[in-house]
Amino acid sequence: MSKRYDKVIKEILKDVADTLITKVIGLKIVKSTALETKLQVTNEREADFIFRVELEDGSVFLLHIEFQSTNYFKMEYRMLRYWVYLTEIYGIAPMQYVFYIGNEPLTMKNSIATETTAHRYNLIDMRDVDCGKFLNSDRPEEVIISILCNYQKKGVKIFIREILNRLNELVQEETLRGKYVRQVEVLSQLRDLQNEVSEEAENMAIAYDMERDVRFRQGRERGMLEGIEKGVEKGIKKGIAQGMLEGIEKGIEKGLTEAIELALDIRFGAEGVALMDKINNITDVGKLKQIKEHLRKAKTIAEVIEVINS
Repeated sequence: MSKRYDKVIKEILKDVADTLITKVIGLKIVKSTALETKLQVTNEREADFIFRVELEDGSVFLLHIEFQSTNYFKMEYRMLRYWVYLTEIYGIAPMQYVFYIGNEPLTMKNSIATETTAHRYNLIDMRDVDCGKFLNSDRPEEVIISILCNYQKKGVKIFIREILNRLNELVQEETLRGKYVRQVEVLSQLRDLQNEVSEEAENMAIAYDMERDVRFRQGRERGMLEGIEKGVEKGIKKGIAQGMLEGIEKGIEKGLTEAIELALDIRFGAEGVALMDKINNITDVGKLKQIKEHLRKAKTIAEVIEVINS
């Protein structure tokens, strides 16, 4: 899995780290403080999440959490290195948890035992976690990670429909709801369910519609206004009518470009926004309209790139 994709997964899961601590690990935390994850000792390592936590009984310790989407055959050694680094830096031995979110059967070892050394960390397979822990939450950030959990008592389509319906109930603002649906699609790739999620979102008509988004309308109106103002300025030199038409066309172009950028950000994140370097060079309003319309149906970034290059 690419580093970029790992980063996207980490960004999504950072909002639910506290929930995993309480609902899956089962710790009753009074206070937690996120600590620096880059560990510079003899060589630099970057952990996923490190917390300094205080429990109800007053005890304080470090909590180290990693998310693993593949079976790394030397995971026990990696976790031992982290244990040594963290203990050396903070002077506190950490409690360590690895959440396995991959789709292949879990084969990683969670301990080392030799004549001179013994180390163990906690390994949790998210497919063994009941999806109800998150599906019935009032936080959309929690609902989306239910896609990684055990849903065997439900049919796949029913399960996905429940997730999307719950997001529809919790998030009224369409742009934000589109963001969460996109995050479900990203996580669903870890379970080979992306096609099912995309189809259900489309069937339920809860996917993002840029035409109804207030920021799109504002961008279009702002672009039109700027275009008309530029048209008046040009009109003094080239004739009012011609200048106004050119200005309005520029305004439409600007509004379309802003709408496309917004949709790319919501649908595909940083990878989508990166395409704006090419799109900003397109001055054909018809071409921009074609790209905007295609974004309604595109399921992958590759489809969007194909239309831009066509």
